[in-house]
Amino acid sequence: MKNPAQGEMMIKSQKIFILIIVVCTLPFLKISNAQTTDFRLRTGVKIQKEFSKKFDASIEYELRFDNNLTKFDQTLIEPSVSYNVAKPLTIGAEWRFMYEQDLKRRISYKQRGAFFLRFKKSFGDFDFKLKTAIQYGFDDLTNTDLNNHKKIINRNSLSVDYNWFGSKLTPFAGYEFFYHINNPNGGIINQSRLKLGTSYRFSKASEFSAYYIFENEFNIANPVDANIVGFAYSYKF
Repeated sequence: MKNPAQGEMMIKSQKIFILIIVVCTLPFLKISNAQTTDFRLRTGVKIQKEFSKKFDASIEYELRFDNNLTKFDQTLIEPSVSYNVAKPLTIGAEWRFMYEQDLKRRISYKQRGAFFLRFKKSFGDFDFKLKTAIQYGFDDLTNTDLNNHKKIINRNSLSVDYNWFGSKLTPFAGYEFFYHINNPNGGIINQSRLKLGTSYRFSKASEFSAYYIFENEFNIANPVDANIVGFAYSYKF
């Protein structure tokens, strides 16, 4: 049975988490001015192996559907490695292989590499994560690989997990933006994402998550607002 102090702390933590979600959502109330909108779906599986307390590797497989779920869009495989330099700081690298289909059913194969830094700090029931990555190759915007132009993108994200007291559920929220460093017209921010969801832990090794992403494109031709629903399963050895 919970004592009054634990109950008050739980209520306070829930209020803080709701406030974080509201603050993250506010910027999207004004920038949602894209020419078209789309509803999309993502499903994925991730397998992770810990070789030591500091070093681990993983591989992720994901399917994506767009055009209001009427078209298969992409399938991707992404292996990655990470190393915990110090308790809050992790460095890593990842490589993405992607099979993509356009509106004319033409198939293309793409790949890109990335290097990232991730900072994680816990405060009470909250885990805050800050990640910055430099990726080279393609980005996720529509019609952005013309003339085989290799892009250098800086991705920056802030997310928070709420460790719901006494529950296997872990709600989370996050915000991410993309900075195109080598844009021919100069560096620009051209995409942002708001992510809300929750994960459910079956065991220490097994976890399922469901989420919603609002993706906003801007400073490009034919921008799109995308409402994305996703489901993912992960297993850790």
